Amino acid sequence: MNKVLGIFGLLIFVCLFTTILNDSFVGQGNLNNITRWSALFGILSIGVSFVIITGGIDLSIGSVVGLVACLLPMLVVDRGYSPLASIAIVLACSAGIGLLHGLLITKLDLQPFVVTLCGLLFYRGFARWLTDDQTLGFGQSYDNGLRLLATGKPASWATMMAIGGLGMTIVGLWRAYRMPLRKLDNPLAQQLLRWSLPAVGLFVAVVGSSRFWFGWTTAPGPVLLPLGEYQVRGMLVLAAEGGAELPALIMRYAATVMFVPALIVFVVSAFKHHAKKVTLPLSAVALTMALLLASLFYLVPIFREAAPSDTWRVNSMLVSGSTLRTAMMLIEFVIVALAMGSIGWLIQAGSAASPISKAIAFPMIILGVLSLIGQTDMATTMVPTPMLLMIGLAVVASVFLNRTVYGRYLLALGSNEEAARYSGIKTERMVLLAYVLCSLAAGLGGILFALDINSVQPSGFGNFYELYAIAAAVLGGCSLRGGEGNILGVVIGAAVMRVLYNAINILGISTKLEFAIIGLVILAGVIVDVLVKRMIAKRALAASQNNGALSTTAA
Repeated sequence: MNKVLGIFGLLIFVCLFTTILNDSFVGQGNLNNITRWSALFGILSIGVSFVIITGGIDLSIGSVVGLVACLLPMLVVDRGYSPLASIAIVLACSAGIGLLHGLLITKLDLQPFVVTLCGLLFYRGFARWLTDDQTLGFGQSYDNGLRLLATGKPASWATMMAIGGLGMTIVGLWRAYRMPLRKLDNPLAQQLLRWSLPAVGLFVAVVGSSRFWFGWTTAPGPVLLPLGEYQVRGMLVLAAEGGAELPALIMRYAATVMFVPALIVFVVSAFKHHAKKVTLPLSAVALTMALLLASLFYLVPIFREAAPSDTWRVNSMLVSGSTLRTAMMLIEFVIVALAMGSIGWLIQAGSAASPISKAIAFPMIILGVLSLIGQTDMATTMVPTPMLLMIGLAVVASVFLNRTVYGRYLLALGSNEEAARYSGIKTERMVLLAYVLCSLAAGLGGILFALDINSVQPSGFGNFYELYAIAAAVLGGCSLRGGEGNILGVVIGAAVMRVLYNAINILGISTKLEFAIIGLVILAGVIVDVLVKRMIAKRALAASQNNGALSTTAA
């Protein structure tokens, strides 16, 4: 959970930093673009996470995406196959590719790196030969049919919040009544831990449903799936006038009003139990927030006014507008990073200092995030279909990994393959399963990418996609040594990658620095993760030594 919170904090940091420098980042069109592409890369990242959990690697994802993206328009447009049959064929090809990789690795004992690297080269070359290196697409004939799988917008984020909040409430109530709770000396903290999840879920559900408080009208929605002569259509629900703005207003004001008392209780309780542990991080938060406010009044206006072609005079020196913008951006980057780091430090220190602070930390974080979201158009933005597919895939993958015996087998295989084999786990079958799942996810991603872009160039389509997927999985908590992974973290990691790419374009940074900046941010995230791990390990070792010394003294 610490890893998930860490990568989530990184996502908030990048969004906040970009919004401060350019408020067009939170525009409705840009938010839709970010969510759609984050979902597409999230699907790839979920697939590769299964392979990484087993201790393997798959470098052929981008080429599989390119091959599938070429096969689909060939079957649908050139060969005249039905969309459903074409999708089934390309998914079967993807599963076959994963099965081939697994067999080569398990039966011939080849290294996954070598097998998938050869696949990267072969599938790319085969796609170019198969299409004669010609650009493919669907034209405009399938805009209201097949392409809606990638371009459709069947629901709003407010509706998704209502559904998600209701789910959180049900799960929280089930856990409160059925699952055993940890023994705590403080009964108030016990009750807060018990009811925080359903309470937060209920609030989120209320926020999402507020869009329809003034009433609504229904109409036939867009085509979701063409079935021969018939079409499966969605239902278009239109909120009454004034209702569309309600979710954002409630998040902006109600969440902020509840966040402030929660923060006060958090800090006061932590001070009451262990003042020394909280004083330094709280001072850091106050200082960095003061710096952030000062930068909003002095640095950000300069950044927005300095056109790249202008020349500015700074202390008798002539500085180009692009240089000044870069300097202001770097300073703001450092200030926002310090502010986010100090907030994370305060949350960690306060949670460790007091059981009440630990119990209230989760709802406090959710309220703070909702308050930030309320400043955007997210409440009225439509959810792209790939996001719904990614959410469904993430839920299934999370249940499979954490709630089934086969998911436990995959984790055990990655932790120690030999021990897993001796314990009776059929390790070869698990490796085959992991690579088949990875290739199936790549095939699904290839279908959606092809439908979204509608212009497939075999020589370059899908290039470097495997690196984005692997980086997102590693950022999200998957260890390259295997045996460790979290689907929620992987999804957030994919969002971080796309938000970074979008921020580079929004802020006017040269695209030549794109990979350099993404690489530095990923490296920084991994370094921080390693340092935090070492710090936690040292604290655990010191605590065990102190407990041992106390027991020896008592004896």
